[in-house]
Amino acid sequence: MAMVIGTMIGSGIFSTTSLILQAVGSVGMSMGVWILGAAVSVCVCIAYVELGTMLPRSGGEKEYLDAAFRRPRALMPFLFCLSSIVICSPSGLAADAVVTGTYFLYAATGRAVEHSEWTQRIIGVSVVILCAVLHGFFVRFAIRVQSTLTIVKLVLLLLIVVVGVCSWIKGNGAPNAGFHNAFQGTSVHPSAYLSALFKVMFAYSGFNVLNYSIDELKNPVRNLPRAALGGLFVTTVLYVASNAAYFLVLDPETIRRSSTAVAGVFFTNTLGDVWGQRIVPVLIGLATLGNIMCGVFAASRLVFEAAREGYLPGGRVLGEISRFQSPLAALAVTCLMTVLFIVTPPAGEAYAFLIDIGVYPLWLFQGVAVIGLLVMRRTHRDLLRPFKAWQIANVVTLACAAFMLVFAFVKPSKDAASTSGSIPYWAAPLTALTFIALTCGLWYIQIVCRRGLERSFYRGKHAGFE
Repeated sequence: MAMVIGTMIGSGIFSTTSLILQAVGSVGMSMGVWILGAAVSVCVCIAYVELGTMLPRSGGEKEYLDAAFRRPRALMPFLFCLSSIVICSPSGLAADAVVTGTYFLYAATGRAVEHSEWTQRIIGVSVVILCAVLHGFFVRFAIRVQSTLTIVKLVLLLLIVVVGVCSWIKGNGAPNAGFHNAFQGTSVHPSAYLSALFKVMFAYSGFNVLNYSIDELKNPVRNLPRAALGGLFVTTVLYVASNAAYFLVLDPETIRRSSTAVAGVFFTNTLGDVWGQRIVPVLIGLATLGNIMCGVFAASRLVFEAAREGYLPGGRVLGEISRFQSPLAALAVTCLMTVLFIVTPPAGEAYAFLIDIGVYPLWLFQGVAVIGLLVMRRTHRDLLRPFKAWQIANVVTLACAAFMLVFAFVKPSKDAASTSGSIPYWAAPLTALTFIALTCGLWYIQIVCRRGLERSFYRGKHAGFE
């Protein structure tokens, strides 16, 4: 459960509240979107629990898509792996890195961080390189640091809740703070909720982390449902309570203006210039740094495994373990891709764009994984299913996926568009879909022409369903 909570809690809860409020227009609906995101995450989570207990082997979607869609050979897992390596993982890491830079700069200079974005990005690049170096050359130390920073994240969220409630009881909140007229100004445009849902689902991502290392989980039939659903429940409570604390202390306009530093503004208003503006933002930066460490570790292992599967050229190099007991080449690829995502978006628009471009393919493949689950219920009836997802939950997951994938191409309302700045609303989904289409060509070259699977470390694994 600790691993699920530690992976889920990242930059989202410290930075997306203002973007969500800008999109939906009201405090009450903003809270509603966080609760809706939790409900949808539960639906996806129980589908992944069924998949994980039915096919208890590490690899997550790669294994499930390979089992469900046998033809064309290895196409679906190949598309998933390449999309994760090139888009999903590095964009999420880059978003966390931008927020880490934001909070370190906030602690150093105060509130005026909106005109220093390239400084934030330089800090973010430095943090990513540091995490890659630690995981590459000091593996045990990196894991200890990772565990410590997970505790810091939990303490910070509890501190937000306690400080928010105490300030509210003492009457120290802003005059317009709280939930009076909570739904005033609520948007009625579907694109507003699409924009908000992208940010919320980014914050809730990570509940399926155990599916990627299920071989290492003792008694997965019992422990996977407990850990995944339990971790999601704890995280949901902390997220909803933290957002309530923000709204009890800060007025909506202050939250909108805070951009990605809403937690910094919150602590400055409640704890003052020393603790609130200097010390606690450093801790928030360290907490998001901890999430980057988790992400760099996981993303590099995906590169490593994809190379050993034969999905990537240069598999003998990328699939090699160094004398430091780490995949140095895979770490270098992860680091390079993340740095590219940090420096590429236009100034002023990095964070929202990075979330959108990462969440789109993530939900595409989560939807396909649930379709694969339904396919295997018909084609592999003999498989033991210790845990079975409710059919209504699968319908909700697919409906949400369809909404996010289709409405991403619908022109947004003015408020929803403001969260993405001058970047066209269709840029993120079109970029993701274009890459996936091009990846089909890469699959043909690597798997069909170069016979990558036959030259992999796992020759024969794809010969038939296991």
